[in-house]
Amino acid sequence: MFKSSKLFFWTIEILAVVALIWLMTHISFVFKPITTLFSLVFLPFIIAGFLYYVFNPLVSYLDKKFKIKRIWGIVLVFILIIGIFVYTVMSLVPSIITQLSDLIAASGNIYPELQKWLEKLSENPAFSEIDFKALLNKANISYMDILQNLLSGVTLSVSNVVSVVSKILMVLALVPVLLFYMLKDGKDMLPFLKKTVLKSDRLNIVGLLNDMNGTISKFISGAAIDCLFIFVTVFISYLIIGIPYAFLFAVFAAVTNLIPYIGPYIGVIPVILTVAFTNPVQAAIAVVVVLTLQQIDGNIIYPKVVGSAVEVHPVTIMVLMLVVGSLYGLVGMLIAVPFYSLVKEIVKFSWRLWENHKAARLDATENKKYDIIEK
Repeated sequence: MFKSSKLFFWTIEILAVVALIWLMTHISFVFKPITTLFSLVFLPFIIAGFLYYVFNPLVSYLDKKFKIKRIWGIVLVFILIIGIFVYTVMSLVPSIITQLSDLIAASGNIYPELQKWLEKLSENPAFSEIDFKALLNKANISYMDILQNLLSGVTLSVSNVVSVVSKILMVLALVPVLLFYMLKDGKDMLPFLKKTVLKSDRLNIVGLLNDMNGTISKFISGAAIDCLFIFVTVFISYLIIGIPYAFLFAVFAAVTNLIPYIGPYIGVIPVILTVAFTNPVQAAIAVVVVLTLQQIDGNIIYPKVVGSAVEVHPVTIMVLMLVVGSLYGLVGMLIAVPFYSLVKEIVKFSWRLWENHKAARLDATENKKYDIIEK
């Protein structure tokens, strides 16, 4: 009787899980080659997947609109990617290196400028009770410590340099191959699953996968368009205003714009830190420009190109940003919304299954009543 009880069943289940965890902690060396292989393939696969969702609509558009066969559309996309990469390396990389060098050199002037500004502020009677000198000394120590940590982190051994270079080369080698086969065979994946693994798909798993694929495709494509809009408008605006290192700041603003609502405010912080102490008026104009673009993007562009796929309430997004940001930092904030969108699709699918199950049980109950009446 005890063997057939639920207590016996769950006791065995819990003991099995504990034993499995204990076993895996003691034979982790067996899985080390697998984890190493996974870590090497994971980054190229993620990059290739992102590029697939960005360029697959273009390949499909060329196929439907201009009747260009998919393979030739993929070739055109690869030519476009190679052209962008070559242009970036030949034209933008030297400029980026120069801007980074100037920015690092200019960052050394931030503390002296901050010192002068606080000394003037200390002369104001309203701030007479604040010990600015102690604050400056503390800031100076922190500033030097930060620089020292950065320099020690940049100093790499020969083996680390070789490891980094090998990983970069592996990514450059694997991403094009993965992207090619994704663009070539990605559209046939769901039909293949429907014909083979999910041939008797009573739960409509294929429909769930199709909805998830559509959601992530719309989100990434829309986010890419949104980031391109932010980059172009911020870059042109900074050039007009005369902000130094405009390209770097525009790239940073475009990347942080992936974080809903608070991203644009994060993107303007480097501009404030770099320009505010030397040219406050210029920094104020930059902030006004970024806030204006944020209003245009947040109310028009983002809801149009991304909101249709996400369909998440702003309050929910803010809660996601707070919780995920505190747990996983910037990376978590970047993936919070698309991950939540995928989870929402799974929950909706599960709810539909539960509703169908309840409806089926109700029908069975009603039919059983009618059978009793007929007898």
